[in-house]
Amino acid sequence: PGIGKTTTATIVSKQAGREILELNASDTRSKKSLQQTLGDVTGSHVLSFASKDNQAKTSSVTKRCIIMDEVDGMGAGDRSGISELIQIIKKSKVPIICICNDRQAQKLKSLIPYCLDLKYRRPSKSVIARRAIQIARDHSLEIEQN
Repeated sequence: PGIGKTTTATIVSKQAGREILELNASDTRSKKSLQQTLGDVTGSHVLSFASKDNQAKTSSVTKRCIIMDEVDGMGAGDRSGISELIQIIKKSKVPIICICNDRQAQKLKSLIPYCLDLKYRRPSKSVIARRAIQIARDHSLEIEQN
């Protein structure tokens, strides 16, 4: 926890010009709630039309991205949550980013074949210190190295 997985997913999605729908462990993610929440979202785009004040009659399509945070926390009450997520991933036209803290959790074994597995490691103190010094220098701040 706390090493930037969700932040990375959010930044990458925004850089790709996608609107983000994020669901995390505090959301109910049973089979029923996934069907209700994601059913219409996974196969569509968001249409935006110019306002009446805007002279140009343009419309744009905003692509979506779904971030499922803490998927290893799914299935506490309804064990069919993971299997429903797999079915949604299979049918989805929208990218779904699944994030977990415990990659080895038994309940994730069926989900893994449908995901690109990226592993994050906590940076060492020396890496953090070097980066903090670089940021300070970039902002013309003086900092002692010790």
